[in-house]
Amino acid sequence: MPERTISSDDVLEMERLVRATLINSVSGLKSANLIGTADRSGRANLALFNSVVHIGANPPFLGMIFRPLTVKRDTYDNIKATGVYTLNHVHAEIRDRAHRTSAKFPPEVSEFEACGLTPETTPTLQAPYVAESRVKIGLAYEEEHTVRANGTILLIGRVLEIRLPEEILSEDGYVDLAAAGSLALTGLEGYHEVGPPLRLPYAKAPA
Repeated sequence: MPERTISSDDVLEMERLVRATLINSVSGLKSANLIGTADRSGRANLALFNSVVHIGANPPFLGMIFRPLTVKRDTYDNIKATGVYTLNHVHAEIRDRAHRTSAKFPPEVSEFEACGLTPETTPTLQAPYVAESRVKIGLAYEEEHTVRANGTILLIGRVLEIRLPEEILSEDGYVDLAAAGSLALTGLEGYHEVGPPLRLPYAKAPA
């Protein structure tokens, strides 16, 4: 198949949405997550993110990227106000409803209600989970770092609890995302089903 080369100058000359879609998709598949938060008055908010990354396991930390705070970011504001939030995997049965949360709703409108999803809380965490999600993680704000190159923010959360079906968790800690039906994303509109994993042994250099 013919190869095309796109220079950095070509990228900068693209229309804004085309440029964003290219860079967001060419970097590869990412997890599709709904981030659940609430403000200090308890009003729930839900937003679709594809920027969640592993930071470390001991202690367990996950990070996610926020775009620059040049406009109001309800998810970010709620996390900073309450200190807690949830991460909820998207699967095929809730894909369309999850995708609708990326629309710009007025602050007084809860995406849970507008998009037909159910908020739930646990004694451990008062931030809302998505009841329909199968893999759910509760987190507490730990720290953040501003990326000087473009003003984005890497926000790091400490894992407080993980909720998932027992049958998808192996004794060695591996979570079978295919069995859970968790979807992957390219950009914020390209959804991909995850196939059964091929697990290779831990790689070691020859002695």
